[in-house]
Amino acid sequence: MDNLRNKKIYKKWSKIYDKFFGSSIFNNQRKLEIDLLTLNPEDKVLFIGVGTGEDFKFLPKGVQVTGVDITEEMLEVARKKADTLNLEKANILNMDAMNLSFQDKEFDYVILNLILSVVPDGNKCLKEAYRVLKPNGKIAIFDKFAGEEQKKSVVKALLNKLTTSLGTDINRKFSQISSGINLKVLEERNSIFGGMYKIMILEKAD
Repeated sequence: MDNLRNKKIYKKWSKIYDKFFGSSIFNNQRKLEIDLLTLNPEDKVLFIGVGTGEDFKFLPKGVQVTGVDITEEMLEVARKKADTLNLEKANILNMDAMNLSFQDKEFDYVILNLILSVVPDGNKCLKEAYRVLKPNGKIAIFDKFAGEEQKKSVVKALLNKLTTSLGTDINRKFSQISSGINLKVLEERNSIFGGMYKIMILEKAD
């Protein structure tokens, strides 16, 4: 996984992405995750890897939305959705998830949906999310992770070659992604596909 390759992959995905990841299977989980945050008007919310902005429809009115992604074609779709939903305070930017240009402690909430399994370095991405989060702010994650006790197999290694060619890694463990980051787990739920996907709500612990 690398940014240049991801840009090429998700440029192609942008035309059909919502047919798969905007389906009710995924959107029910997006809504559940965002509802767990109990967002309030004027909260500053950052979506890292905002993609096509499919999460926007589940936000309460008045939330100050910022969304970043590296694929301009995905962002174009997100901007249209923000306009359709009258998200006047939405700010949709082309930016590297592993090198955010925001100030420290800028956001009340950071949402990472289907991105930690995509970026080249999930740990670096999560550290950036932590950096721009206010003290006691919350991070919400909806993504797929390998089981912590699961050992790599030849079959899964071969399958992962296929999935990475499509823009996602199925072998990442959350313990590795969160290594060295002081986050308190407030909630963790098994989600779709037999718990391969999870919803996590985390709090900045210092």
